Amino acid sequence: MRTQNLFLTLALVALVAAPACLVRSVEPWWKADTLTCADDLLGGWIGTGTDGGDIAMTFLPAPGPGAYIVQYSDKDDQGTFLAHLSKVGADYYLDFRPKEGAPGVDGLLLFPMHSVARLEIGADSLVVHILNYEAVKKAAELDRLTGLKYVWDERELVLVSSTDDLQRFVLGLSRDSNLFSPPMKLSRKK
Repeated sequence: MRTQNLFLTLALVALVAAPACLVRSVEPWWKADTLTCADDLLGGWIGTGTDGGDIAMTFLPAPGPGAYIVQYSDKDDQGTFLAHLSKVGADYYLDFRPKEGAPGVDGLLLFPMHSVARLEIGADSLVVHILNYEAVKKAAELDRLTGLKYVWDERELVLVSSTDDLQRFVLGLSRDSNLFSPPMKLSRKK
C-alpha cells in the first residue's frame, strides 16, 4: 500500500510539470510474456509525423527481451527512449519511456512514465499509431475509460491502472479506433 501511494504521489508531482501530448501510464503497457524482437525494426527510419512534418527514428538493440533504444527527432523535438516491443496476435505494440539521463528529453517527463504505440512493421515501411491524448482525455471526461484508473487535474491525465488492465484496454481497441492518432508513416533510411 505504501509503494502504491508513493507511485500515485510521484505521478501527481509529474502532473504539474509534464506537458500533455502523450497518453502516459505509471505501469508498463505489456507483460514480459508478450515481449519479442523484430529484426525488421532495427535501423533508421524517416517520414512524416501526425502534424505532417518530417520525423526521423532510429531503433537500436538494447539489453533485455524485446528491448530497444529509440532515437526520435522532428523539427522541434528530439529524445532518446527505452522501448519494449510486444506481439499479441498479428499486432506489434511498443511501450516506450524516456531513457534515463538521455539528452533532449529533460522536462518531457519528470517521472519516467510509459506511453504506447501500435506498429505496422514491414521490410521497408513502418507505420506508428500512438494513442491520441486528446481523444483519451475526452473519453475520461465522458467516463468512458472502462476498466482504467487514472489521476487527472486540469492539465494532465495519467493512467495508474495495472499492466493487465492497460493491456486489456489497448487490445480492446479496434485498428481504426479514434483513440489512435493519425499514423506516422516512415520508410527505411537508405
